[in-house]
Order: sequence, then C-alpha cells, then structure tokens
Amino acid sequence: MAVTGETELIANLNKLEKTEEKKARKATRDGAKVFQEKLKEVTPVAKSGDHSGKTPLKDHTKHGNLKTSGGDYSVDVGYDKDKGWIAHFPNSGTAKQHPQHFIEKAQLQSKKEILAKYIEDLKV
Repeated sequence: MAVTGETELIANLNKLEKTEEKKARKATRDGAKVFQEKLKEVTPVAKSGDHSGKTPLKDHTKHGNLKTSGGDYSVDVGYDKDKGWIAHFPNSGTAKQHPQHFIEKAQLQSKKEILAKYIEDLKV
C-alpha cells in the first residue's frame, strides 16, 4: 500500500482503527462463548438428580452483552437468575460439602483456548 499524502495516511489509520475495534469486539464475544462452553462442561451435576424441579445448573449458563466502558471490552459469563444464586454453594463449599472450585477450573482450562481465539480474531 503506497501512501502519497498526509490526508491519505490519516484516512488509512482511521480505517484501520475501525477495523481493529470491530475485531476486538468479535474476539471478546468469541472468548465469552468459549468460557461459557467450558463452564457448562465442568459444572457438576448431582447424581441423585435435581431437587429444585428445574434443570441442572449446567443448563443455566449464560453470557451477557458486550460492555465497552473505559475503552475496555468485557462480557459477563455465569449463570442465569433461576439457579445462579446456588452456584457458589458447590463451588465454594458448605459445612456439609467440600468445595469443588469448578468455576476456577473452567477459567484455568479455557484460558489457552480463549487466548488462541483472541490471536486468531485479532490478526491484521
């Protein structure tokens, strides 16, 4: 790409900036989907069945909308309002149950895949 003038250079930089922002948004959304799938995969299911009358906790994973505050992009990933409030009991443990730390395991196990997805999405 040959640039012949200052205005053409500025126009190309603005075009690149918009393209990179679009790629960053896509990378963030894709990373959230990867983490959501890993969270669904590692969320434990009770052998005795679900006593709440609802589906197992792993079926209640969700991701939110893209947030762009302060120039940083983020997407919340977790559980919905129906059963999300109970996720901390098996994850952190109770007096009668040892902690399983499945949320932390999902974070560690998905980290490389998310970073690979970021690199793939952000290639210029």
